[in-house]
Amino acid sequence: MNTSMTKEQELYRQEIIDFSHNVLNQKGTLETFIPHIWNQVSEFGLYGITVGEEYGGLGESYTTAAHVFEALGYGCMNNGLIFAINNHIWVALNLIYLYGTQLLKEKYLSSMIKGKKIGAIAITEPEAGTDALNMSTIAVEKPGYYLLNGCKTFISNAPIADIFVVFAVNQFEPVKKITAFIVEKSMTGVSIGPEIEKMGLGGCPTAELILKDCKVPKENILGTRDAGKQILLSALEWERCFEFVPNIGTMQRIMEKCIEHVNTRKQFGKSLGENQSIAHKIAEMKIGIELSKNMLYKITGLMDEGKSAYLDTCIFKYYVSSRYISTCREAIQIFGGYGYTKEYDYERELRDAIASSIYSGTNEMQLNTIYNLIY
Repeated sequence: MNTSMTKEQELYRQEIIDFSHNVLNQKGTLETFIPHIWNQVSEFGLYGITVGEEYGGLGESYTTAAHVFEALGYGCMNNGLIFAINNHIWVALNLIYLYGTQLLKEKYLSSMIKGKKIGAIAITEPEAGTDALNMSTIAVEKPGYYLLNGCKTFISNAPIADIFVVFAVNQFEPVKKITAFIVEKSMTGVSIGPEIEKMGLGGCPTAELILKDCKVPKENILGTRDAGKQILLSALEWERCFEFVPNIGTMQRIMEKCIEHVNTRKQFGKSLGENQSIAHKIAEMKIGIELSKNMLYKITGLMDEGKSAYLDTCIFKYYVSSRYISTCREAIQIFGGYGYTKEYDYERELRDAIASSIYSGTNEMQLNTIYNLIY
């Protein structure tokens, strides 16, 4: 496993950091979704980073993508925007690229890579959150199409999305089987609930997706009719990797700010960094960053080889989210009263970070999954 960067990856990293500083960190935009900023990200070329050049993508490796998104977390302070971008790429666009027919790829990929169409994934339901496979959204087969009925909740990007990867169970089957569908917002029977107000991640709008006799053509099945469970588990694997990659960059940025502060702030005649209790907090941050990187590039190495990394992504999600939250929490402690103010931004960082222990499967569920996979 090699965590060092090639010259090309180093160039990508610096370009995304510069772009973030110049474009994405505009005052007053860090807790909201701004359409013109989304379009500027598209012009930068980020959305198609691992998609083949034949569809307008860059065709880069997953390891290169990891370096890019780590840099995005370091440079961009709008954590919600990053979350919206990740949902668009890894669990919508990427799934169509991996599992879609040629027809679906030609129909959707170009507009999604250009940012003209925004993607989202719809798994969670009011009574099936962590227990995603227990969903109740129904797909009824008709000649040439399916009728979908159900409600998906806490859907990231729902208020802004045009294309949804929706999972539903087939009705009248002796054994419950899941199918993945590509559903367009413009289809009859699709409605979006009001935006859900959240504690953090304001740059990623969230709402319910409601399907009432939604007519979806059979050619919009993703993969095969009975491949929905496999695609869902694959989606979780991508999500548990790439949605947490930027958190590593964010932790690095926060740690550097803390180091700068403790080296310049004096208390009782010495710098804060000379206090062992403060030094240990920063040492713990560094440990979290380095071990997170080691896990990340093991995972992307497996992905680049076409191998499964399901167990590794569960461990990665659990560890990175835990360290991400603790890093933000300790930054507030290090900055003291200043850290608790909105002016210094660390309270927002913590609010954004807390959700990481919930989305993509709660951390408690990750421990159960890890145990079951090694038992």
